[in-house]
Amino acid sequence: MARKRQDTLSRRTGTRKYRPVCWVSAEGQTERDYLRMAAFKDAPVSVRFPKDIHPGRRNPAQVLKRFVKAMREEDFRKGDEAWVVVDVDEWDESEFAELLAWAESDPRHHLAISNPKFELFLVMHFERANGCTTAPKVDAALKRHLPRYAKRISATQFTEADVRAAIENAKSKRAACRDAVPAPGMTDAHLLASRMIGEG
Repeated sequence: MARKRQDTLSRRTGTRKYRPVCWVSAEGQTERDYLRMAAFKDAPVSVRFPKDIHPGRRNPAQVLKRFVKAMREEDFRKGDEAWVVVDVDEWDESEFAELLAWAESDPRHHLAISNPKFELFLVMHFERANGCTTAPKVDAALKRHLPRYAKRISATQFTEADVRAAIENAKSKRAACRDAVPAPGMTDAHLLASRMIGEG
């Protein structure tokens, strides 16, 4: 008697729990590299980057407009989060009014503003970054710790312990400023990093 052939076309229903997505609008490649590091491999959320959010320099309001448009085209689910990661750079604080209103409009909306730029948070993996209040000062401090840094970081650049140290440095400095936009030498990038290690 011939053996009964198994139905190779049938599929088992997946039982894997859906992992929420952090949709991140990131200005540069450094931010993308950072969030893809091995230190975040066990993150309770996955990270995705909508396309064409930062095609060249745009002010914060334009970044938000492009992000909102992109998110309408993505599979943004109920448990997902939307994060705008942006630098203060030369923008005036008033330029961030629309971003701040957007963040207040929905508990799933979040901001990670760095003053002056995201690389400040990288410096905080090594030190408190005291005095890093301008872009040149941030660059100088980062070069001391990462002499070969050129806008890219490797997947193993920082360990989870390094990330936790940076979070504590950023958090303790930010505690001295109650303003929605961080003062020079401060960053809210630790909020997203905390989320990635399951503490946010």
